[in-house]
Amino acid sequence: MALNASRNVDHYVDQELRTLRVKGSTTVYRGAMVGTTSPAGFARGLVAGDPFAGVAYEEVANAGADGARAVRVYTEGDFAHAVSGAVQADVGRPVFASADDTLTFVAAGNSYVGIVQDYISSGEVIIRIDPTRKLIKTVTHAVENLSAGADIAARSMRCFGQDAWIVSARVVNQASAPAGIDASNTCVVALANAAGAVASKTYNNTTVFPGANAQDSLGTITNPHCPKGDVLTLAVTNGTTADPGPFLVEVDYV
Repeated sequence: MALNASRNVDHYVDQELRTLRVKGSTTVYRGAMVGTTSPAGFARGLVAGDPFAGVAYEEVANAGADGARAVRVYTEGDFAHAVSGAVQADVGRPVFASADDTLTFVAAGNSYVGIVQDYISSGEVIIRIDPTRKLIKTVTHAVENLSAGADIAARSMRCFGQDAWIVSARVVNQASAPAGIDASNTCVVALANAAGAVASKTYNNTTVFPGANAQDSLGTITNPHCPKGDVLTLAVTNGTTADPGPFLVEVDYV
């Protein structure tokens, strides 16, 4: 229904600081990486795999029920933090959290936090946090409905115009039922760049190709760095009866 009178609408000018309700029986410490529970969405000191929500501005102890207390968190900005093994060449590289006080370059099982904005000294960098994932770009390639046993040897997906780091990759089925994929007739989906293998997964009777309109991660990313001019390629190798149907391959990078 259209308005027939003026109204006041809350306007939040400062985008940097946000208030989140805290999970019950939980303390969030100042300076902690903050994650949110799924699906309820209550804040807590980040546990590996949580969606990253920001950096705690203050310490809040919630001794009560879920949401009884709230904590303010930074959702934008640059923060100095230790990252094991960090060097100058890691500027621009994605960073992940394995706990509320630990950042790492290892993506598998951890939570994406942001990118290295600047280098301070060995093992210490400045992180630009990215809880809304604004810095992540996605390249999508549609694989046609290959006939059973048909392959793609090495098809270009993306040529990077500047240095990039791959964060994750997945297969997304396009409304079809895969058929004929088993232990003797596998379907292998593999990504590679100039440095070698980036990600690969072998589908068979135990590692099942995703069903209609479902997705599946291609797993651990190796060789995530793609220098300027590097080409990301896709290969699909199907056994004689393996027929995954049409699907998408999506790659997230910064």
